[in-house]
Amino acid sequence: MQVLLSPILSLFGGGAAAGGAAAAGAGAGAAAAGSGISLASILQGTATVLGVVSAIGAGNAEAAQNELAASDAEGEQQVETLQGINRRASIRKQMADALGAQDVAYAASGVDLSFGTAKAARTDAYREADLALTSDSSTELTRVSRLAERARNYRAMAKAARTGGIINALSGATDNLLSLGRRY
Repeated sequence: MQVLLSPILSLFGGGAAAGGAAAAGAGAGAAAAGSGISLASILQGTATVLGVVSAIGAGNAEAAQNELAASDAEGEQQVETLQGINRRASIRKQMADALGAQDVAYAASGVDLSFGTAKAARTDAYREADLALTSDSSTELTRVSRLAERARNYRAMAKAARTGGIINALSGATDNLLSLGRRY
């Protein structure tokens, strides 16, 4: 009876019973039990491999998410540049419309546009438009540089996530191997 049960006992750690059966000539099942292979060690090895794959996969998934966020931030830089161009074109158009309206008003009242109040009003309009254009350019540069920094941060986070996944995988594998080593 023990000869028939020795391969099954060897799977559940019945090494001593299986070792005795091996001495009695139980065959291949008893040889496996004598070498220390058990169901628990097979399951622990499988869990180790799955843990390694899972940790690396989690790190890669987080890295991919951060890479997408970095790409979005880089895309927003281009959008911000186009919006800045549109805002400055709108400022220029508003300035031209305001100057035109001033010129018409002064000309209708018979004032010479080349000097005096009309010229001062025109100079003030140019100064205000220049200030608005400069302010908008500075705002655009600040936003674009902030988006570029955000993209760099996301890329750094992606790299850290990949590295963290590998470190977690190695740590988990080491813990399981040490646990397996203590068992034998």
